[in-house]
Amino acid sequence: MSHGTPCPGIRRGRRLLRLAATGALLVLIAPAMAQAAPVPPATAVLSHPLPVPRQEIALTFDDGPGSAATAKILALLRSHGAHATFFVLGTELERYPGLAAEAAREGNELADHGMSHRAFPRLGAKRLLYELRTTADLILELTGRSPAFVRPPYGSVNQRVVQVARSLHMTVALWTLDTRDWQNPGAAAIARRVLEHVRPGEIVLMHDGGGPRPQTVEAVRMILAGLDARGYTAVTLGQLVRDARPVARTPARHAA
Repeated sequence: MSHGTPCPGIRRGRRLLRLAATGALLVLIAPAMAQAAPVPPATAVLSHPLPVPRQEIALTFDDGPGSAATAKILALLRSHGAHATFFVLGTELERYPGLAAEAAREGNELADHGMSHRAFPRLGAKRLLYELRTTADLILELTGRSPAFVRPPYGSVNQRVVQVARSLHMTVALWTLDTRDWQNPGAAAIARRVLEHVRPGEIVLMHDGGGPRPQTVEAVRMILAGLDARGYTAVTLGQLVRDARPVARTPARHAA
């Protein structure tokens, strides 16, 4: 499949767009997305480093797939035996379905970033459901797996967003290290923000879409080399969650 050739799932997504315009999308939300990867139910929003027993972190990329940057990032991941999670936009999946499918085939994870990069809390119930469900359906059609995670654009989240995500069997995932690569501070600055602060269980935020990302691509090259030198492994967010140890609760003290 070429990176720009629409697949049957993309055509289905366009049918969903037409249904959404008539309000008929609500009919499509009932079936459960049974193929989603298992996620511990205790955490409503992932926003802290996870207690993993090994030196591993999750590299995550928002706003793609974005043709040139995504392809180069995939090549870098492949060369290091590393994996990442891509929080994809539905509109970009329609443009580059082949890139998304390639990422999944190579063991990377696709997660939900909505259709159109609108702030979720500002949306009405129907539109919010459309943003999440339509993108999730496109991911399922392309990869055969439903996404386990959703990242709200801008990190903007409220309880309704969490509840709708849960209804679609997804966990809201934010980040613990923000590279601020969208500011284009230079590849070295982006890489330094990761390598100087990295700890096991970190969730790193970068972008492979939303504009040209040559600095991010070069930073990924530097980050992966630095992680190798430090004995770290870059894994998908799903793998990081599965590897996390349960956090023991401190027993409550009873008054004498």
